Amino acid sequence: MYVCGITPYDKSHLGHARTLCSFDTIRRYFEFRCFKVTYVQNVTDIDDKIIRRAHERKMLPLELSGKYAEESAKEFAGLGILKPDFEPKVSEHIPEIIGMIAKIVKNGYAYVTESGVYFDVEKFKGYGALSHQSIETVKSGARIEVDEKKKHPADFALWKFGEERGVTFDSPWGRGRPGWHIECSAMSTAQLGDTLDIHGGARDLIFPHHENEIAQSEAATGKKFVMLWMHTGFLTVNGEKMAKSEGNFITIEDALGKYKYTPQQIRMFFAATHYRSPIDFSEEAIAAAGNSLSTLHSAIHAAKNYPLPATGSEKLSDAAHDAEKKFVSAMDDDFDAPAAFAALFSLAKKMSGACSEGSAGKMDALAAAATLEKLLAVFGLEPKVEAHKKGSISDSEIGALLKKRDDARKKKDYTASDSIRKELQDAGIILEDRKDGSTAWRRK
Repeated sequence: MYVCGITPYDKSHLGHARTLCSFDTIRRYFEFRCFKVTYVQNVTDIDDKIIRRAHERKMLPLELSGKYAEESAKEFAGLGILKPDFEPKVSEHIPEIIGMIAKIVKNGYAYVTESGVYFDVEKFKGYGALSHQSIETVKSGARIEVDEKKKHPADFALWKFGEERGVTFDSPWGRGRPGWHIECSAMSTAQLGDTLDIHGGARDLIFPHHENEIAQSEAATGKKFVMLWMHTGFLTVNGEKMAKSEGNFITIEDALGKYKYTPQQIRMFFAATHYRSPIDFSEEAIAAAGNSLSTLHSAIHAAKNYPLPATGSEKLSDAAHDAEKKFVSAMDDDFDAPAAFAALFSLAKKMSGACSEGSAGKMDALAAAATLEKLLAVFGLEPKVEAHKKGSISDSEIGALLKKRDDARKKKDYTASDSIRKELQDAGIILEDRKDGSTAWRRK
């Protein structure tokens, strides 16, 4: 798998997180299904946007992009996104980029102008197939470089002439730097060979970026570039794409800090929608996602802490087996997460009900908890065992307070009982009183 990563000219936002969390889930599911996955995600650390922002900040381009790339990597890790097997940067693959351009020129698909080396789209049969456009309908405009010296408006730069401190390199055609599209072709094939199994990215990259990748890669190698393209839907705000250019974005830093969303709350918000569909952002939707995940985690906690006899009439292990079959069937069908979650919520409801009523067997409850936990891990949403913060209440202290509360309830001292419940709530502990008189607890 090769997934287009970030262009680090500013802080990463939730729109970036949506795409990378989606492909992280796809990667995890392949591994769950016992595929061996090699996952490559690039960093575009040389780009016109980076150069412009570096001028504004009076920094070198690679200094600026390095700063934001490092910050973003920490934020992605904080969201539970697995680290790529390879994370190539443009600045570290200039020889590979020049080598691919040389092949394209040699094969007759490029020409040189005063401003750089350009790909001749009219020479490449099938240009526009990915984005369902014909060469006649492709017009000069958004995300297409306008240059009067080009033969066709859609021709794109493979190499740009010019001097820019820190990001200028020698080439057979003159000093300059790579164009935007060539980097991904050169770096992906360097890591994964001429033909990739899967190439992914956000849907706004279909044209011109991925269209151009196909043209230049196949012009260089003569082989099919990608077997399967996958694109994520936009994260929108009031129906508009979340983007820096629109000024309607929330950075990952602010989401986790200022707004205090948890990493799993954010992941649940993304996970409950099909990866190809748009998601409209709202605080209410994030809160609802957190509540939904809490329902699933509560079922696991209830089953793991189930204190009743070892046998019971409710066959939770059968329910868990059935849920896993439905989960796999849904995810095998183009990663249909909504259908997969329907199976998980159905299982969680049965687990919580059986544990509350005392109708499950202990081993059955544990087996169901293990299954639900395993399936949630595909989305990076399994309950986390986290180190408690300094000053937080310990498990033994919780046990002691629960015993005091139980004694108070037996004496019908409900004032004391409620006081202890509030003390635990203030410490971030949620209590669940069961029908059999026992009490389960979990941390927020």
